[in-house]
Amino acid sequence: MLLNKYVIGCVCLAALLGCSKEQPQVIVEEVVTAEVKQFDVPLYGNYVARTDASLDVEVRARITGFVQSVEFVEGSWVNEGDLLYTIDDRPYRAKLNRVKAALQKDQAALAKAKRDVTRLKPLYEQDAASQLDYDNAISIQEQAQASLSATQAELEETKLDLEYTRITAPISGMVGSSEADLGALVGSNGISLLTTIQQIDPIFVNFNMSALDYLNAKRRMTSMMEQLQAEQQGKALEGFVRISLPDGSEYRYWGDVSFTDPKISPKTGTFKVRAKLPNPNSELLPGQYTKARIKLSELKGAIVVPEEATQVEQGGIYVMVVLDSGEIERRFIVVEHYGEQGIVASAGLSAGEQVVVKGLHRIRHGQQVKAISLAEFEKRQLTPNTGTIPLAPDKPSKQDDEKNQQGA
Repeated sequence: MLLNKYVIGCVCLAALLGCSKEQPQVIVEEVVTAEVKQFDVPLYGNYVARTDASLDVEVRARITGFVQSVEFVEGSWVNEGDLLYTIDDRPYRAKLNRVKAALQKDQAALAKAKRDVTRLKPLYEQDAASQLDYDNAISIQEQAQASLSATQAELEETKLDLEYTRITAPISGMVGSSEADLGALVGSNGISLLTTIQQIDPIFVNFNMSALDYLNAKRRMTSMMEQLQAEQQGKALEGFVRISLPDGSEYRYWGDVSFTDPKISPKTGTFKVRAKLPNPNSELLPGQYTKARIKLSELKGAIVVPEEATQVEQGGIYVMVVLDSGEIERRFIVVEHYGEQGIVASAGLSAGEQVVVKGLHRIRHGQQVKAISLAEFEKRQLTPNTGTIPLAPDKPSKQDDEKNQQGA
């Protein structure tokens, strides 16, 4: 009897000890969420492009002669009208003096012929001079006039040749290397091409667009008037082009499509597009490869999800949605487009819902969480001693694995 009472007492004591043991506390994880937004998303075409000078002018010698001086620095900027070369002008000055003398001779001959006609005309009218003498005088006057006109034309040509001994820049731009040194024979009997000048402000950007991209861009021009105006300006489509610099940053100026090739290459299925961009600081040089993009179309009222909120598995792409009750829901989405603003989902989400962007490795479907906004999280990061939500590591820690196993 005493033994039974002892056993019963032990059982009761064990029961009391078991009741006094605290239940494990459920930890509610904090996660950072972002709102799913809805707005119009532009669709861009991205292409490999190359810059070209808007004008590429060859500077050639128009007369034959020896280079007397080179008046520019290779690779420098020159303005229209700046002196580039001088050619020995002594032979042309001598020719000019000879033609001027011939002109004076022809002027004197014409003056005499006019006096002869003036003198013979009244005599001919009075039958004091023959018809033959009068006709010869008129013929000599006409020949003198023709000879004078020819000499005047030769004088203009000689003056022009003399002007060509001073070779000036036809446009403003960057001058290339000099192909003729001092004393070199230039012209038809020597070096013809002396240098080149490239106008790089504005500068052209050329790239090839596919037929499908052309179709999408063409559909943006909704009215016939827009299409007609574009075709009259030598371009089958309109749009602004943005390019990138070699360091990956975007060029500060936008370009405008100025020309489109009216035919598609049967070999590549693409056609050439040319855009014109301002280049006041010479940041772009001809022959430079870059990336160009142009707006092709637009998704109206698209559902946009931050890319960091998405995860991928064999079943597809999913996000973790925080419901109004604070419960996590794993939801698969249908991706329509990857854009700069985020991922466009055509199904699976609605505007205004909250998706987890930080703390994804700590949560699972059906778990209760405490959601804070991204702005609040960034504020905590800047404020000391307030506690922060650690960023998701590449792999869950050992403590996280044990916690997940206990929660399971």
